[in-house]
Amino acid sequence: MPTRFAFRTVALVVLLAFCAGCLAAVANAQDAVPAPAPAVRTLVAAGIGTATVTPKDRNSNASIVAAVAAAQAKALPAAVTDARRQAQALATATGVTLGALVSVSNQGSTPGYYGPYFYGGSFGPNKYCGTVRTLIYTRDAQGRRHSTGKFRTHRTCRVPGNVQRVVELTYALG
Repeated sequence: MPTRFAFRTVALVVLLAFCAGCLAAVANAQDAVPAPAPAVRTLVAAGIGTATVTPKDRNSNASIVAAVAAAQAKALPAAVTDARRQAQALATATGVTLGALVSVSNQGSTPGYYGPYFYGGSFGPNKYCGTVRTLIYTRDAQGRRHSTGKFRTHRTCRVPGNVQRVVELTYALG
């Protein structure tokens, strides 16, 4: 009988020592939490620059592509200037001063939407000229239009009217 009692006593002591060790480890882990870093205060402003696309030849795909590239290059500085103006207006309105420029984000360009392609041409990326099919209509004696069910195909070029660039500037607050 004493062996059974001794075994239970030893098991109880071991169990209590294990629990005490676990509690001590948890208590030490909670003490080692570092203090959070101070937050950097920033101001974010977005600017939009728009430029008109004016190709030399409206029937040449190469001319339209060059005009879109030139318009994108012209719209980018306008977007940055607009973002700076917006940031300064925001800072003045809220009573803070702008610090250093922290980051710049370029949202890309948007020459427009034509057909199934977004941002780059009606007939594919950088393809503004192509062949289209149009339904042929006739007019009856009362002047109403009726479809003949036939199509005609012809070559056309679709020039986007303008290009936009969007830029985000992030400033630290002074």
